[in-house]
Amino acid sequence: MTTTPQPAVGAAAPEALEACLVELALAGDLDGIVGLYAADAVVSLPLGREAAGHSAIRAAFAAALAAGVLGPFEPAVASRAVVTGDLAMTTSSGADGSVRTQVARRTPDGRWVWVRDGSRLRGVSACLPDGSAPLAVA
Repeated sequence: MTTTPQPAVGAAAPEALEACLVELALAGDLDGIVGLYAADAVVSLPLGREAAGHSAIRAAFAAALAAGVLGPFEPAVASRAVVTGDLAMTTSSGADGSVRTQVARRTPDGRWVWVRDGSRLRGVSACLPDGSAPLAVA
């Protein structure tokens, strides 16, 4: 019996998260995208809404990908990280001058995952739920 190795969750360095996200989004790899976020992560959405936890984050990114929204997944012109211990603030600049900010945390195995994404989906109205289900799930 052979087993397929599972890809590592997160990235080797906090500044690498951005490039990982772009690659995974272009491949349509929703599981990979969700794997860049901690289980308790929160992603900001339009109208002050938030997607909290993997299920809600998966739904928000699935909606963005299904709608063909590419802006949040454009390659960054520059990505940076300010690291303090096991936390990092990551920023990326787009070609249009937009700046995205996130907070990342080092996992026990040394990988990095985002715990707070305050800007990536904030302007993507397709990510908002239809109102029939709660958006933030703990």
